[in-house]
Amino acid sequence: MSPIHVETKGWSQCSAARRIATSRLLKQVFLLSAIVSSLGAIAGASAQTETTAGKFYRITGGKVDARTYHGYRLYQGSCSHCHGPDGMGSTFATPLVDHLPEADAFRRIVSGGQSSGTSVMKGFAEDPNIAPYIDDIYAYLQARADGALGRGRPIKSAP
Repeated sequence: MSPIHVETKGWSQCSAARRIATSRLLKQVFLLSAIVSSLGAIAGASAQTETTAGKFYRITGGKVDARTYHGYRLYQGSCSHCHGPDGMGSTFATPLVDHLPEADAFRRIVSGGQSSGTSVMKGFAEDPNIAPYIDDIYAYLQARADGALGRGRPIKSAP
């Protein structure tokens, strides 16, 4: 029976049941808000760290994170034939390690392409193997440009 039918239950029993139900509901709402708040704080701290530090890569104990390792593999497969191994440059294209543009400019150049004199780089905006992973490539090149990562295949940290 619902708490409205006071005639079958004493008023004190109805109020006690209502207080218990309200207390449980408040506990659930509090727990849910604490979980949501914690998740927001974690996500905010993660985004804030990346933005504040301006680094797309993480290297711990000489091992790179998955994003940077993936960027290395993409770079070697799609970029190194023009920009040289490890971003060191070639006769076809500039070294990226010495002159890495800011992240937004890098995204724009890789997506839309660029021409400079006789040198022309096509855009990769339509390439499903590159376009979604431009930041991974940038993470690898940024680590190289900062001197945080040497030449050659990096060691990937365990997941």
